[in-house]
Amino acid sequence: MTAFATIFFIFMFKIKKGSLYVKERKIVIPKIGMRMIKSAIAVFICFLIHMLRGAEGDPFYSIIATILCMQPQVENSRKVAYNRVVGTLVGAAVGTVILAIEQNIIPYQWLIVRYIVIAFSIIPTIYITLLLKKPTASYISCVVLMSITIVHSTDASLLDFVYNRVLETIIGILVSLCVNVVQLPRKRENDILLVTGLDGSLVGENGQMGAYTNVELNYLISDGANITIATERTPASLLSVIGNINLKLPVIAMDGAVLFDTNEKRYLCCQAIPMEIVKKMCCIFEELNRHYFVNMVLEDALLIFYGTFRNDVEKKLYMDMRSSPYRNYVYGEFPEDGDVVYFLLVDTIENIDTIEKEIKKQYYAEELLFLRDSSETPEGYCHFKIYHKNATKQFMVEQLRQRLGITKTVAFGSNKNDVQMLKSADLSIAMKESIEEAKQVSDYVLKRQDLDSVAKTMQRIYEPVIWAKGLQKPKNKSTLL
Repeated sequence: MTAFATIFFIFMFKIKKGSLYVKERKIVIPKIGMRMIKSAIAVFICFLIHMLRGAEGDPFYSIIATILCMQPQVENSRKVAYNRVVGTLVGAAVGTVILAIEQNIIPYQWLIVRYIVIAFSIIPTIYITLLLKKPTASYISCVVLMSITIVHSTDASLLDFVYNRVLETIIGILVSLCVNVVQLPRKRENDILLVTGLDGSLVGENGQMGAYTNVELNYLISDGANITIATERTPASLLSVIGNINLKLPVIAMDGAVLFDTNEKRYLCCQAIPMEIVKKMCCIFEELNRHYFVNMVLEDALLIFYGTFRNDVEKKLYMDMRSSPYRNYVYGEFPEDGDVVYFLLVDTIENIDTIEKEIKKQYYAEELLFLRDSSETPEGYCHFKIYHKNATKQFMVEQLRQRLGITKTVAFGSNKNDVQMLKSADLSIAMKESIEEAKQVSDYVLKRQDLDSVAKTMQRIYEPVIWAKGLQKPKNKSTLL
């Protein structure tokens, strides 16, 4: 009974660690996925093989192996399987030697001596896995060691047990690999650009990305999927969040003002404000006695120029941000040979109204884009950004699409700055917890949302089964998906 309880626990744990999400007192239970179904099938096959072998050995070990080796991707299953084999062989080898010493040299009543020998046998076991450059196999090797020296130390036939232990493990590994490699026939949608927002889409409130998302996105990208990210963050801040995702396409950063190559670490395109207009705007700010930040790209580096602060709110912003390794603040005047991506003013709403009104009187106002945000400021204040009119996510998505020669765009988003991108995409998908405006302009709204929702939906769009049409544009907006 204990063995089967252990199997059940590991099975449930490996299905999805933390699979029950609780947020705002709502419990969301994930759907039964193919990994769960394949795990169950593999376990049943292990039982059948045990029966065909005349019920010799113990199916417990093959079942444990097959559950642990069942991974979301076949390549990961192979890696786990290899580590499992190495760990089993190392543990079995050391365990055989230690058990022989127990049974033939140490008297049975010398219990403390036996325990000392077993305990310190862990050292050579782990050391061997390090020599083999397989440190991740050390856990399995120690488990096998303990099962031989403790659980089965009184077995009559030492060699029979070790043989069956190794054989059952290999059977479980092979069953897992064979079951996992079986896939429904799918086609690849290589003519689709998959673009997603970051905060609120790929990244949760804790600023982290789901572990499954890292694995799935890397798999899709390596398989040929055209995936990129559009965010209001700077490129450096974006890179600090996406971690090990190996993006091949440029990313759209700073609300669509720049197109950045994450591999070569350079700016491919900047929707900069013309320097002639920049100078005229600076004159207006100075006439109104207002301070401003100038965000400039200069020789593939993002620099933020600033002057004397006029209020405590902008000073606090500077103090909070200057320690970040992703922002380079420079006190003083900016050079004229760089690209001014945007101005940022932090002031009272009354003063911002005056500034905006004055700029909109100018002949060049139609060349500019004005954005306000009061979500991170005290009451009565706001952040006021001024971009070039083409510094938008949807404009940069179109530029990227043309560069790649792709005909269709699928966009994921949730925030206010994603709305126009969602509206202009061929197919748009809003998160369940998006703002209402994003939901209204989107073709689909996800029924459920967790850290891996975007990656799962991308996989569904990129790899539909061959007899399906794939995700089509619905008749009505905001259709639940």
